[in-house]
Amino acid sequence: MPNVRINGLKNRLYITLRDWEQADMFAYVQKIESACKALASGFTCLLVLQKNGLIHQKNKDLLFSTTDLISAYGASKVAYVRKTNGNSSISRLSPLNFQPFIPVEHALNIKEAENILDGKTPYIRSLQYVS
Repeated sequence: MPNVRINGLKNRLYITLRDWEQADMFAYVQKIESACKALASGFTCLLVLQKNGLIHQKNKDLLFSTTDLISAYGASKVAYVRKTNGNSSISRLSPLNFQPFIPVEHALNIKEAENILDGKTPYIRSLQYVS
């Protein structure tokens, strides 16, 4: 089941996606909606995909749906990080073939993602958005 939490001081949503089942979707959407409602409009999101191996279509669909959902609740930007295993080894998430409605930055690690969302690191890599 995905882990969803917020930081009210940073006005930030944190989501960690691991293995998930379709049956988890209703509870997951409820967690996301509840978390988004607890944040002010313009919040940011740090999304970690913790997945070994290839990213299958169901994972891409979940990422797109999550980005679309938080965008509808007023998120201003998202930073994605892909962890390839349970330790500190982190690799870049390959570009996804979808067009989100909010800026999406692919970070190399969680610290870089935090810096991007805090405005300490400029967007220098694969920024994607639709106006």
